[in-house]
Amino acid sequence: MRLLLDEMHAPVVAETLGASGHDVLAVSAEPGLRGCSDLGLLEHACAASQAIVTENIEDFSSLAASWASESRHHSGLIFTSPRRFNRASLAYPGNLIAALETFLESPPIQGHSWQWWLT
Repeated sequence: MRLLLDEMHAPVVAETLGASGHDVLAVSAEPGLRGCSDLGLLEHACAASQAIVTENIEDFSSLAASWASESRHHSGLIFTSPRRFNRASLAYPGNLIAALETFLESPPIQGHSWQWWLT
């Protein structure tokens, strides 16, 4: 499974997971993706077969619903909670890396257009 980390997440998450052999790209580490609209990110991720990891639940849920109404598919959405993965805490980004690694080692969901809450 390929992941695209929305720009609120630290690029070290992608770097660490990549060093473990996972295919993870951070928006914040890619000049061409920084500042991209949510729709642009979803389109990019779909074209690259990447699931998006984001805490922007409201916007991406709305986009996913819109795409579903048009019978369009995306490669998946992984939602993170800012309370669980608080970027101001000492546990971050280690807790996000650990949760994503567990997810990637044994993905609990497959197919297209799925949405998953990371815990």
